[in-house]
Amino acid sequence: MHDLFFSSGTGHSLMILSFVIGIGLLLGKVKIKGISLGPIWILFVGILFGALGIRDDALFLHFLKEFGLVLFVFTIGFQVGPGFFSSFRKGGLRFNLLSLVLVGLVVLTTLCIWWATGESIPQLVGTMSGAVTNTPGMGTAQQTWYDTVYGTFLAEVEQPYTASEIANSFAIAYPVGLLAGLLTLVLLRLLFRVDTRKESQDLAARNDAQNVVRAMQFEVVNPALFGKALQKILDQMEGDYTVSGLFREGKVLPKSEDLLLQEGDRIGVEAAEKERTMLRLCFGKELKVAREDEPMGRGRVITKKIMLTKASFTGTRIKELDLEQKYGVSIVRILRSGVELVARPDMYLQMGDGLRVAGSEEGIGQVSTLFGNNSSALDKPNLWPVFVGIGLGLVLGAVPIQFPGMSHVVRFGLAAGPLLLGIVIGHFGPKWKLTTYTSASALRMIRELGLCLLLATVGLGAGGSFLETFASDGLQILLYSAIIAFVPLVITGILARYLLHQNFFHICGLISGATTNPVALDFVTQVYKTEEASVAYASVYPFALFLQVVSAQLLILLGV
Repeated sequence: MHDLFFSSGTGHSLMILSFVIGIGLLLGKVKIKGISLGPIWILFVGILFGALGIRDDALFLHFLKEFGLVLFVFTIGFQVGPGFFSSFRKGGLRFNLLSLVLVGLVVLTTLCIWWATGESIPQLVGTMSGAVTNTPGMGTAQQTWYDTVYGTFLAEVEQPYTASEIANSFAIAYPVGLLAGLLTLVLLRLLFRVDTRKESQDLAARNDAQNVVRAMQFEVVNPALFGKALQKILDQMEGDYTVSGLFREGKVLPKSEDLLLQEGDRIGVEAAEKERTMLRLCFGKELKVAREDEPMGRGRVITKKIMLTKASFTGTRIKELDLEQKYGVSIVRILRSGVELVARPDMYLQMGDGLRVAGSEEGIGQVSTLFGNNSSALDKPNLWPVFVGIGLGLVLGAVPIQFPGMSHVVRFGLAAGPLLLGIVIGHFGPKWKLTTYTSASALRMIRELGLCLLLATVGLGAGGSFLETFASDGLQILLYSAIIAFVPLVITGILARYLLHQNFFHICGLISGATTNPVALDFVTQVYKTEEASVAYASVYPFALFLQVVSAQLLILLGV
């Protein structure tokens, strides 16, 4: 039995790795007052195995750790890519500016501790990553240190001390980061004297008033638009709306690119209520919508969701399909990779898009047949963009970048490179006519597999020195992580509330997303019985994750 657990070999290594991941996932299902540590238990089980002297082959662990990190960060980027740039518009821009402030305060706090105490930068970066529950940042810090100091990340096999130092401080700080996030949300509620029922009612009323999509009509009486091409005007206007029809002297006109507006033209629009004032100012006069004025005169307008399941439409722009003229149907929204996007005329479609369309029942039926609308066609995973993207991301990560005044060459590395490529392919893939659709279950499987491999191998590698680190530096790490986790979160929450007058639930989502802390988001959802925090969480998570990965790398370079 001793040889089974303490010998070596590929079979032995895979067995130990499987036990660590399996036990960790089982423990992750345990909840205390509705709160669970989730897959982070894998890290602690790995540390326990390592502390007991149960080890895996060092080279084998190193390979799987880097492989897991790459899988995890690429699939994150790939999934958030479609909505990454749109998250910087309007409300999302405000949330992301606040997340930038929060991450900046986290880095500044870490630097202040470094300047005041002279502690090791690798240890502080591991502490910082744990304090904001950022696993990719921890992996990036390890990889950047060895790549910069030794010229290759493979040096970790022979020189494991720094990797263990980063991992151990991360493991000690992580629970503090989780707890600090939850306590901050409770403290802010008391500080702001929040009435959660009133907060929910105000937010619901605002959402109903601003985001509900309505049919509107406007008459062109603005002289500045006479003789101007409608399509050029639409291209210059930002907003949550879709033009559903153009009428002139009682006749329906096609929305061609060379169509020039005339005084008295009527424009039908499907728009969110919040866009009404902007549209009225643009066109000049709002008209009362009557049933007989609906597009193409084909009866009552309905909305329906259909699936685009034909790969031949990938890379086709909405305006090229001329759906309004042919079928009297407009695409109002696009659901892609779990992100809802405004369907603007110049947007590129791709296989797997969920399309929210508006028009007559007959027209929608024809468009449904045109696009396929066969969900079974999306069941098969389409994995080639994942692995080609990872390969290109690793190439990008290896490109040396020399900044003036820096003696060391900077690289995006194994984390930031694939993350960036994932975002780029996820966002621009349809424009490049790449069928980047991969089933949500397949992407989630790859992402979770990568995270499990990363946490298990980090734990097994660091376990041998964990008790020693905790005995010598544990109290300092706990103190530093509490400061790093608590101070920036409270300051950001106060700024969001008193300076920008944000809703409390949105502040909760902002703090949870900017610290990549899903446990805090679950806490808000379960305790306050609301999904509103998820709006801010989804808006800031991709940008904050990218900032944290880059910040960890830059701090390591600063301390080399």
